[in-house]
Parts: sequence; structure tokens; C-alpha cells
Amino acid sequence: MDDIDSERTKYQKAWAIPGYADYAPGLHELAGALKWMQPEAGASITDWGSGSGKAADALVDRGFKVRMVDIASNAYRGKHGPVIEACLWDLPADMEATQYGYCTDVMEHIPPEHVDAVLQGVAQRTERACFFQIALYHDRFGAQVGAPLHLSVFPPKWWEARLNQHFARVEYVQVRNKNLLALAHA
Repeated sequence: MDDIDSERTKYQKAWAIPGYADYAPGLHELAGALKWMQPEAGASITDWGSGSGKAADALVDRGFKVRMVDIASNAYRGKHGPVIEACLWDLPADMEATQYGYCTDVMEHIPPEHVDAVLQGVAQRTERACFFQIALYHDRFGAQVGAPLHLSVFPPKWWEARLNQHFARVEYVQVRNKNLLALAHA
């Protein structure tokens, strides 16, 4: 089994855990992210690692054109769909850009050796800016699936160096020692 299949299997197990989808960091961050990004009405947005779809559905309800991408087919619990099932470090070559990106509680889940490929793929498919929320701590659900979920737990400076390599300009806000928020401009 290659690393994409093993990651997909791990997340299919995680999304099957009662309670895993209850907390939606993407939905929690949405109002602040929209205020910071300031996308125009009807803008196109990709929700990278859309998970349960709570944030993506809220974006659709606000009038945005939303594309959802996630590795696990069983993650989405929303009403708007569909979700493109894809690995973020191996995106389809023909996947076109959207004006904005939204990526919350995702990057810390990426194996460290694939972080740059994910950021490159997102940058190539973002015309204006992408909002990132990156957790700086280890997960609590990994024990229930038999493997850690947060694989790239690094300090903010590590993340800043990676983001700065792939985007023209990046603004940062650190929330306590818990999360790094970034607005990465194309």
C-alpha cells in the first residue's frame, strides 16, 4: 500500500469515529478569514481538505462558488457537494485555479515530506490568496485510528519558511501557541 492509500485509509477510519466531525475548525475560523481575505461576492474558493464540509457549505450559503477537495470520500456530511476525492500532494494536473483558497486544520495532517508539494499545488491553483490555519500541537484522535493524525507539528518559523517559498507575500498571525493563521497572496 503506498502512502496515499495508507493516508486515505487512515482518514476514512478517522471520519468514521463518532465525534470526529463535531468540531469544525474551518467553520470556527470562517468569519475572521473572510474579513481578512475580503473576497468579492460570488468569488470562487477551493476548500482544501474540506473534511465534513461545514465551512464549505457556509461559504456556498454566503453566495461563493465553492470547490471541495478531500482525501477521504466519507468525510463530507454537508448539503451542497460534490467533493473531489484527491490527495493534496498529488492533485489532478487538469485541476484549474480558483480565485481563493481556504485551508484549515489540514497542513499539520500532511506528512512532512509532502508539505512543499501541497503548498506548491495550492499556490498553482490560487489566483489571489489562500487562508491557512495550521495547528501547532499534536492531535488526540490518532490513538483511535492507530496512527497520529498531526504529522507536521512544527514551530511557526518552520511554516513561515515553507509558505514564503510558494507564495508572493504572506501575512501571519499566531493565536496563542496553538495555531498559526496565514493569508498567502498569489
